[in-house]
Amino acid sequence: MLMPTPRPARDRSLDVIRVTALVFMVAAHWGRTMPDTYRLVNILQFVFELAPVMFFFAFGMTLDNFLRKPLARRIEGHLKLFILAAIHGLYQEKNPFTSDFFMFLFAARLLFDIHARVGTANRVLIALFLVALCGAWVVLPLPYVYGLFVSPFPGWFPVFPWILFVAAGRMFAHHRQAPRTAVIVLLGLAVALADILILGRTLSKWPLSPDYALLFGSATALAFLALDRIRWPAFLSWRTVELLSGNLLLATALHYIAVAAVKAAHGTLSPALAGSVPAVYLPAAFTLEYVAMAGIALLILIVLVRATLAAGDWLDGRGILGIADALLPTIAVTGIGLYAAMLHLNNDLRDAGLPFLCAVAFLMVYKRAS
Repeated sequence: MLMPTPRPARDRSLDVIRVTALVFMVAAHWGRTMPDTYRLVNILQFVFELAPVMFFFAFGMTLDNFLRKPLARRIEGHLKLFILAAIHGLYQEKNPFTSDFFMFLFAARLLFDIHARVGTANRVLIALFLVALCGAWVVLPLPYVYGLFVSPFPGWFPVFPWILFVAAGRMFAHHRQAPRTAVIVLLGLAVALADILILGRTLSKWPLSPDYALLFGSATALAFLALDRIRWPAFLSWRTVELLSGNLLLATALHYIAVAAVKAAHGTLSPALAGSVPAVYLPAAFTLEYVAMAGIALLILIVLVRATLAAGDWLDGRGILGIADALLPTIAVTGIGLYAAMLHLNNDLRDAGLPFLCAVAFLMVYKRAS
């Protein structure tokens, strides 16, 4: 009698970091609506803006899973991620080639795929080139170096130097259990803190400063090492964490809808708070609203992910998803063209691209599971 194949054990630490990054992203994107005159709100926003660091580090940790796939599956994966990135670029910046979140993931994965296929000698040359770039990034004035790489890749996340987080995640995955890893991580953290506290260097996310990358890259690795040593109680339910972590690209696309909902609620609530709360208590009131609305947005996102997957099961049972997946390149080219034309005529139609973005993200999840 054939026994069912056991379900592989999930990486709990990776799930926690990925979902934490998603929560931070939801809070940070909605928090940009909040007034920046309140100190605690600013501190919270600074913390939540760490989301891409954790996303990209975790992405690097899972990169080998993609690189082991057959060539046809990898090409299909690159194509679909590029389509998703182009739609997202139009939605965010009216530019399908801007180096925002999804386009950065596409470019980073493609570069690592090319690197994995070249010979050893070429890998050495690539490594030396990257070391030289890192040296220039540390030694030369930051705006000057940053400008060299932003021009070909306009957007929030130019491939260099942000790809260092992906590379760090991949290296960490290879040496996660090694005793010296913790020592290296703590050393990186100490160097960054000494540079900031003793030498007085300032942290900068945009453009990305070396101290920011070293401090929070090391902190993310340290968080993994700490989570790996936690013995999670057996009674804890991981269903929601696994749901969000296992459908991360879909959740990232859907989070714009959740954020839009709480932004609309804030537009109604904010004047009421400002008019009814004494001025001395306004910072506390807006801070509480910030946290509460972030929690509500997360709950909305969980409902959206569950509803999308349930609708997908219904459509899949009728063969509709298979047809849509087969026609995705045609649908994508037509949809991107129409969406770009709509934005050119009227930027107020920007949110019309959200269903398109979420549908493509869902098709990627559907195809991956099939």
